[in-house]
Amino acid sequence: MLTSSSPVVRETVTTLASLEALRLEWERLFGQSPRATPFQSPQWLLPWWKHVGRGELATLAMRCAHTGELVALAPLYVWSDASSGRRTLFPIGIATSDYLDVLVRPGWEASALRCLGWWLAEHAREWDKFEFPQLRRDAALLAFEPPSGWRHEFTPGEPSPVLALCDVSTGAASAVPSAMARNVRYCRRRAERAGRIDYATADAQTVAAFLDALVRLHASRWSERGRTGVLSDTSVLAWHREAVPALQAAGLLRMHALLHAGEFIAVLFCLADPAQAADRCCYDYLGGFDPRLRALSPGTLLVAYAIDYAVSERATAFDFLRGAEAYKYRWGAVDRPTQVLRLSPERAVAGSDASMNARTGAP
Repeated sequence: MLTSSSPVVRETVTTLASLEALRLEWERLFGQSPRATPFQSPQWLLPWWKHVGRGELATLAMRCAHTGELVALAPLYVWSDASSGRRTLFPIGIATSDYLDVLVRPGWEASALRCLGWWLAEHAREWDKFEFPQLRRDAALLAFEPPSGWRHEFTPGEPSPVLALCDVSTGAASAVPSAMARNVRYCRRRAERAGRIDYATADAQTVAAFLDALVRLHASRWSERGRTGVLSDTSVLAWHREAVPALQAAGLLRMHALLHAGEFIAVLFCLADPAQAADRCCYDYLGGFDPRLRALSPGTLLVAYAIDYAVSERATAFDFLRGAEAYKYRWGAVDRPTQVLRLSPERAVAGSDASMNARTGAP
């Protein structure tokens, strides 16, 4: 029987074609990882790198030496600052994704982190700083031990407001604050008086139409402020057009809509943890609504629907993700901390690569 003490061999992936060739193995590894979030899935990250990523791909694939099976993946790339020349090793998906981490099969965490440390030492001259933000409290990288003599720190990241939902052991649902619950009931009655109100969740046949509506409504909302929304960027939009149907097919997408007299007036783009997750969570990623119908409180109505939908799926939490907007706390969300890992090699230490190899026992 193979265990995490079995030898791990490494493979550095430097081209998009090579990264895409890992898709099926990546999907299988994702399905074996109970701590994985949708933001670590190939359905999310491959389109991101293809359309949004800039820099040099430097992804580490780790395999069991006996079977060749993929047991861990660190999707990384090197970004160079044109003004300073400083090179930073970042996770693929940074800035537009939350909760990135090394993807590891259970039981292989220690071997994978040792292999990552050795690999970082081997490639230390190819980058100046390694930065990994938004690490959750259960992130594998929180147990990472850097090479001796390297500068490293864990610092607080931007917290995420999270609403606790049902208790999986009892099935009891946590209610939103009473004031917010009253407001939702009032908004529903007012919307019903204004005409026919319907709720819908995208499926394989309707997901493209939902995305088109989101693009339009998101732009309308931001144009009122004299700004453009994130989906106005052609690269970001191309990423979403490729990622959304793939996420839907994988069961990771929850795209909800509010319709008034048959017309889209609000769309909420949520992601959901895979079925094998220990504590399944729903993530509120992006939304848009028709500002002309603001009086109907479409945003409030749709968030309430999304929370109820998450409860019906026995999710344990509804995560509003980064950003301290006041409305999130009105729903009863409480900040959950994250950590940022920053690491830089101490180039003045002679023989650091050799000492790292000896310390970790890496191949």
